[in-house]
Amino acid sequence: MVVNESISRDLLRLVVWYPLRVLILMLPVRWGVVTLKTMGDIHYSLSLGKRRAVRRNLENIRENAGSQVGDGNERAVREYFRNHYIDHLLILIFPKFKIREVEKFITIEGLDHLRTVLGLGKGAILVHGHFGPVHLPLVALARLGYRIKQIGLPSDEGLSWIGRNVAFRLRMKYESLLPAEIIKADSFLREAFRWLHNNGIIMTTGDGSGTDRRLGKHSIFHLFGHPVLFPLGPAILSQKTAAAILPMFIIPGENGHTYKIIIEKPLLSEKTGIKAVSDITGQFVNRLETYISSYPGYMHFLDRFSPDKLIVKEQETGDRLQETKDINGLNV
Repeated sequence: MVVNESISRDLLRLVVWYPLRVLILMLPVRWGVVTLKTMGDIHYSLSLGKRRAVRRNLENIRENAGSQVGDGNERAVREYFRNHYIDHLLILIFPKFKIREVEKFITIEGLDHLRTVLGLGKGAILVHGHFGPVHLPLVALARLGYRIKQIGLPSDEGLSWIGRNVAFRLRMKYESLLPAEIIKADSFLREAFRWLHNNGIIMTTGDGSGTDRRLGKHSIFHLFGHPVLFPLGPAILSQKTAAAILPMFIIPGENGHTYKIIIEKPLLSEKTGIKAVSDITGQFVNRLETYISSYPGYMHFLDRFSPDKLIVKEQETGDRLQETKDINGLNV
């Protein structure tokens, strides 16, 4: 969710990162998650304009999905607000998230796929969307003993003074407490290559940053019938390192668990070169569309799924690639 800078947002930041942060740190994990959901419910109740935008974009998805999406517009809209706060502030709970909490709150399906790939000795790339609480698999797999790092793009660009010096500063402090390193996407990515060469796991997003900032090669794919730019970087990284690329998604849990992490089989292509890169990226987009269809409220940027934001103009489609070299020239 993208929220515009304002005095009211700065006041909310001060409340969240000081008294509310202290409260969440004191609470048991389950009640901490309940508190974050409640924050989403409050925002949902007060934000008529944002609710209207999310509802409109959800209707647009439904019209182009070819089948029923989710099980009710308003439930998905409310879930969207809840997921925003959980995704952004679960980082406060992660220091208490040990193996016991992982086993209690999370189920992981598909670990056999990951183990099989690691058995080949060439590393593994877990590609995921901005869907659900995105840092959760990083923490869970690290606590279970897997050697894992994440490629991320934290930025304080466009934030107010309080946004930079309170919210962003404290977020970076808690991010440093995560049990796995986050490699900055706009820095040298030799560390990611080295990590995969040593049979490590790299987590990276397959749907870009969700903002206008893009790194590496992008190409246009259709999501629910709309042209959207997706990064080719994960597939290029896989091609350059011979590491398998496995789609990963987070959905609501079952049997008392809060979340379920699904690691799917590796994406494969019979094509070569850039055609293979495009084919594998397209397969990921198709899988992402399937999960959004089932759990639309988990999609982070549903409020931006509209023309001139995530949806690009039709005349921009075709064979055009948007390319921005990162500073080490690796084009990933």
